[in-house]
Amino acid sequence: MSKYLFDNLKMINDFKNDKSTAIILDIDGTISEIAPTPQEAVVNSAMHAELIKLKEKFDLLAIISGRSVNDARAMVGIEDILYVGNHGLEYFFDGQYSVAEEVEKYLHQIEQSADQLNIELGDIEGILFEDKGICYSIHYRQCNDGEVVRKKILNSLKNGPESKNLQISEGRKLVEIKPPLGFDKGVILHRIIEKHDLNKVIYLGDDITDLDAFKKLSELENEGKIRSASILVFSNEIPSYVKNSTSFFVDSVNEVLNFFRWLLD
Repeated sequence: MSKYLFDNLKMINDFKNDKSTAIILDIDGTISEIAPTPQEAVVNSAMHAELIKLKEKFDLLAIISGRSVNDARAMVGIEDILYVGNHGLEYFFDGQYSVAEEVEKYLHQIEQSADQLNIELGDIEGILFEDKGICYSIHYRQCNDGEVVRKKILNSLKNGPESKNLQISEGRKLVEIKPPLGFDKGVILHRIIEKHDLNKVIYLGDDITDLDAFKKLSELENEGKIRSASILVFSNEIPSYVKNSTSFFVDSVNEVLNFFRWLLD
C-alpha cells in the first residue's frame, strides 16, 4: 500500500546521502503543472533551480517523458543529463541523439492514421492533435465531454485500417499512437539501470504511463537487484491501482519541489 511520502521520509533517508542514487523523473504533472495544452506547460524557475542542484549532487539525473526529446530538453533546459523521449523511443545523452531501431518503417502508417483521425474528429471542439515526430497524441482535456470524445478516438483507431498493428496507449486525457516496438517506461528504466549499473533509484511520475516503471522497480527490488523509491504525484485523474503500485505518493507538483529540497538539505 502506497504511503504518504512526507510521513515516511526516514524510510529513504539513506538515499539522500548517497551520491550514487539516481533521480529519474517524468515532466508533465511531476515537475511541471498540467496545462490545458502541452505548449502551455512550464518548468518554473524554482523547480529548475532545484533540478540543477540535484544534477550536481547525484551521479545521474534522468528525464523520461512522453514528449519528444527535443521538446523535453527545451522545457527542462538543463544540459549534461539523460533525456529519454517518446516513452523510450529516443534518447539524448552526452551530446548524442539516438532513436530505436525500426521506428522509421512505421512513421508513414502513423501519419496516415493521424490524417484519418483529423478527418473524422477534427471538428470536435477542444480536441488537440500533436505530432511528436515518432509518436502522435490526441488530447481531449479541453473537450466538453471528454469521456465521449475518448471513446470516439479509441473506436476510430480500432476500426481504422490505417491503425492496424500500431500500438495505442492512454495517458492523462490523451490517446497516443506509437510504433509497435514494445517500448514503455518500464522497459527503458530497466535499460538505464543496467547501463549505468544503478543500485539506488528514486523515480517520480504522475500518469498511467508511469505504471510500467513503478512495476519494474518493484520487480527488481523483489529480486534484490536494487533499492528503490517509486513516488506518484497523485491526482483525481489517476486510478487507485496506479497509486497502490508505488512506494509513496505526494499530492502536488509543489510537494515534489519540497521533496527535492529535502533531498538537497
